[in-house]
Amino acid sequence: MVNRTLDYGFNWTLYQEDDATIEDYDDSIISLQLKHFTEKEKNKKGYIKALYLHHLLDFFKETYVNIYNLELVFEKFLQNKVLIEITDTEGNHINFQEEIQEIFKLLRENKEELYIDLKGQYLPELEKSKNKKHEN
Repeated sequence: MVNRTLDYGFNWTLYQEDDATIEDYDDSIISLQLKHFTEKEKNKKGYIKALYLHHLLDFFKETYVNIYNLELVFEKFLQNKVLIEITDTEGNHINFQEEIQEIFKLLRENKEELYIDLKGQYLPELEKSKNKKHEN
């Protein structure tokens, strides 16, 4: 089981509280992250997209579903891993469906690169190029 308190950005979501632990919060870590990054960056949502992409790439490595079926991965990711909507500190509902769909579209359009990165195929290529340099 993964220790979620070590997951991406948890400490950033705690603001000034140096001695806070995850047990001090009722919200999930993802909820805390989304609330923090929404406050930090109201319009651009770059942090929000990075957060969702980070969790999605983690999900590819954690899931037992066929990762070559992107639509199934996306469906299970939304069902089991993340929140699509939060309520900010002012009580406004903020929906991140648009940002999530942008990420899904990007991965659909770059499937080959995604799978190469997930498999780590660049590492064997790097070793081959190092060996060639030593041969010459």
